[in-house]
Amino acid sequence: MFSLIQQTIRAARLFDTVLKRIGEIEATLATIDTKLATIDSKLERFEKLAQENESLWQFLDEQPDPEGIFAGSSQELDLHISDAMLRSIKTHGDA
Repeated sequence: MFSLIQQTIRAARLFDTVLKRIGEIEATLATIDTKLATIDSKLERFEKLAQENESLWQFLDEQPDPEGIFAGSSQELDLHISDAMLRSIKTHGDA
Protein backbone atom coordinates (compact mmCIF):
# COMPACT_ATOMS: atom_id res chain seq x y z
CA MET A 1 0.00 0.00 0.00
CA PHE A 2 2.83 2.36 0.88
CA SER A 3 4.43 1.65 -2.50
CA LEU A 4 1.22 2.58 -4.30
CA ILE A 5 1.08 5.92 -2.47
CA GLN A 6 4.71 6.64 -3.37
CA GLN A 7 4.02 5.88 -7.02
CA THR A 8 0.97 8.15 -6.95
CA ILE A 9 2.98 11.00 -5.40
CA ARG A 10 5.77 10.46 -7.92
CA ALA A 11 3.25 10.51 -10.80
CA ALA A 12 1.69 13.71 -9.41
CA ARG A 13 5.14 15.38 -9.22
CA LEU A 14 5.96 14.29 -12.76
CA PHE A 15 2.59 15.60 -13.94
CA ASP A 16 3.29 18.91 -12.19
CA THR A 17 6.70 19.07 -13.87
CA VAL A 18 5.10 18.39 -17.24
CA LEU A 19 2.52 21.14 -16.67
CA LYS A 20 5.26 23.64 -15.71
CA ARG A 21 7.23 22.71 -18.82
CA ILE A 22 4.12 23.14 -20.98
CA GLY A 23 3.65 26.62 -19.47
CA GLU A 24 7.25 27.52 -20.27
CA ILE A 25 6.83 26.28 -23.85
CA GLU A 26 3.62 28.28 -24.27
CA ALA A 27 5.39 31.42 -23.01
CA THR A 28 8.25 30.80 -25.43
CA LEU A 29 5.80 30.29 -28.30
CA ALA A 30 4.04 33.55 -27.42
CA THR A 31 7.38 35.37 -27.53
CA ILE A 32 8.24 33.76 -30.86
CA ASP A 33 4.82 34.70 -32.23
CA THR A 34 5.37 38.34 -31.22
CA LYS A 35 8.80 38.36 -32.83
CA LEU A 36 7.39 36.80 -36.00
CA ALA A 37 4.71 39.49 -36.18
CA THR A 38 7.41 42.17 -35.85
CA ILE A 39 9.52 40.51 -38.54
CA ASP A 40 6.48 40.21 -40.80
CA SER A 41 5.67 43.93 -40.48
CA LYS A 42 9.31 44.83 -41.20
CA LEU A 43 9.32 42.52 -44.20
CA GLU A 44 6.20 44.19 -45.58
CA ARG A 45 7.82 47.60 -45.12
CA PHE A 46 10.98 46.44 -46.92
CA GLU A 47 8.91 45.00 -49.75
CA LYS A 48 7.15 48.35 -50.15
CA LEU A 49 10.51 50.11 -50.19
CA ALA A 50 11.81 47.66 -52.78
CA GLN A 51 8.77 48.30 -54.98
CA GLU A 52 9.20 52.06 -54.59
CA ASN A 53 12.90 51.74 -55.41
CA GLU A 54 12.09 49.70 -58.51
CA SER A 55 9.50 52.28 -59.59
CA LEU A 56 11.99 55.11 -59.15
CA TRP A 57 14.65 53.30 -61.18
CA GLN A 58 12.09 52.59 -63.89
CA PHE A 59 11.11 56.27 -63.88
CA LEU A 60 14.76 57.30 -64.22
CA ASP A 61 15.33 54.80 -67.01
CA GLU A 62 12.38 56.27 -68.92
CA GLN A 63 13.73 59.83 -68.68
CA PRO A 64 15.48 61.12 -71.80
CA ASP A 65 19.25 61.50 -71.54
CA PRO A 66 20.02 65.15 -70.86
CA GLU A 67 22.38 66.86 -73.29
CA GLY A 68 25.16 69.15 -72.19
CA ILE A 69 25.68 67.72 -68.73
CA PHE A 70 29.32 67.59 -67.73
CA ALA A 71 30.41 64.05 -66.98
CA GLY A 72 33.98 63.89 -65.75
CA SER A 73 36.16 63.83 -62.68
CA SER A 74 36.04 66.54 -60.05
CA GLN A 75 39.41 67.91 -61.25
CA GLU A 76 38.07 68.21 -64.81
CA LEU A 77 34.97 69.96 -63.48
CA ASP A 78 37.12 72.41 -61.47
CA LEU A 79 39.23 73.12 -64.57
CA HIS A 80 36.10 73.62 -66.68
CA ILE A 81 34.60 76.04 -64.14
CA SER A 82 37.83 78.02 -63.73
CA ASP A 83 38.20 78.31 -67.52
CA ALA A 84 34.63 79.54 -67.81
CA MET A 85 35.22 82.07 -65.02
CA LEU A 86 38.44 83.35 -66.61
CA ARG A 87 36.72 83.78 -69.98
CA SER A 88 33.90 85.80 -68.44
CA ILE A 89 36.03 88.08 -66.22
CA LYS A 90 36.06 91.70 -67.19
CA THR A 91 38.69 94.04 -65.85
CA HIS A 92 37.67 97.18 -64.01
CA GLY A 93 39.80 100.24 -63.68
CA ASP A 94 43.59 100.15 -64.06
CA ALA A 95 44.00 96.48 -63.38
